[in-house]
Amino acid sequence: MSKKIRMNNPEDTFMKRQFTYLGAVAHEFYNLPGKYLGSECNEYPNAGGGIPRADIVYHVEMEDGRKFVINVEDETNNVNMDTLKKVYNYKSNIYYKTKYPVISVITTTLPRDWVNCGFTSTDLLRPKIISFPDENAWKRLNSMLDKAKKQEEFSDVEGLELINLPRCCTKDHEKAIELICEELLNLNIEDSYVKNELIYAMQCMIHKYARTDEDILRLEGMIELRQVIDKRSPVLDAMKYECRKEGIEIGREEERNDTLKVLCDLVKSSPVDSTMEKVIGSLGFSMDEVMNADID
Repeated sequence: MSKKIRMNNPEDTFMKRQFTYLGAVAHEFYNLPGKYLGSECNEYPNAGGGIPRADIVYHVEMEDGRKFVINVEDETNNVNMDTLKKVYNYKSNIYYKTKYPVISVITTTLPRDWVNCGFTSTDLLRPKIISFPDENAWKRLNSMLDKAKKQEEFSDVEGLELINLPRCCTKDHEKAIELICEELLNLNIEDSYVKNELIYAMQCMIHKYARTDEDILRLEGMIELRQVIDKRSPVLDAMKYECRKEGIEIGREEERNDTLKVLCDLVKSSPVDSTMEKVIGSLGFSMDEVMNADID
């Protein structure tokens, strides 16, 4: 049996990667209010025993100092009253947990005039709706590709815009990802971490729009996805080393405290003489440390 190549729910992964690993950049790109502070949990058990899972939830701070939570839900199907009910449920649970007002955002690849929510003046929920399809998307894409070919520097937000443009195109999505893949590896962007994340996110667009498994593998090769994945190894190795070192240091501190406690007990129960002072010194302590130690 052949191994499945295409990932499940690539658009879902695409959105979550942006806000998980490039949170402040994504917040700026989508032009959402406030200053990005950091992510919030996205699972909220309800009174009925279920665990609704929101797409993206994070904290922001407004200019006046007030704290809000933003909930972004990416919808690839119809945006209708059922969508609003789901988003309102998230809003209620998030507010119950955080006690902060919640700004609801719905992003969709459907044209804006397909969004059928029937808003009225009495609605409890009026989310910000971002519809990606744009008749000028190819014009924007060609302009950004020209900039990339000239090796002009991209900001982090411009880099994120580039890989989001296939979702904005109303036609020729496969051609869009092909052209972006041709330039992405050599994109002039200062932060290598951001560039690597753009490549990871571009993988999602490849899996969404490439026609065949062969196209997926070819395009992943163009952006050198495997090499980017390998670049994570030194980061993970460093993390393992720091965790191991921290564990050793904690163990040494615990061992030192245990030794100090034994010496304290010994000093309290026996007369102090030169032999005991030598033993205490050989273990790396001074008599003052032992006599004045605060050990429970």
